[in-house]
Amino acid sequence: MTPSDDLFFTSLGLAACVFIGILGFRLHFKKHEELKTRMVPWIIISLGAIATGFMLLVHLVNLLGLETGRG
Repeated sequence: MTPSDDLFFTSLGLAACVFIGILGFRLHFKKHEELKTRMVPWIIISLGAIATGFMLLVHLVNLLGLETGRG
């Protein structure tokens, strides 16, 4: 993979994580008037997407040349 491919796929993954995170929060906090419980735990899905997005953001910063770890 070339560095431009890495940047593209990391940015694409970051955009997908942001979309899934926002969608999950909206669906979790949507008005719920039924007595049945929700089958999909949207808050867990959105928090997982946010955590993955943060890791992808750190990876993107590392690809751009800033070192974020010890070294």
